[in-house]
Amino acid sequence: MDVGLIAPCHVYCGSCALYKKIKCLGCVEESERAEARGKMFCDIYSCAKNKKLAVCSDCSNYPCEKYDKGIFAESFIKWIREKLKEA
Repeated sequence: MDVGLIAPCHVYCGSCALYKKIKCLGCVEESERAEARGKMFCDIYSCAKNKKLAVCSDCSNYPCEKYDKGIFAESFIKWIREKLKEA
């Protein structure tokens, strides 16, 4: 297991179909690249980074409302489905 592929929300990107098909670089890498372009990939990642937390469960507010907008959100599920359809 590559610990660098564990997202703050505890999802292991190494087992994700998008990562395996090289359609996503993993939550941490995608978030860092988005931030470099002035965008946001994942609100959960940004929050954990700002609080200097490796994982969300280390936060006193865990679980919080950000989970409604993060990897478990309907919009993220749609993004995954679209990526999987790409050739």
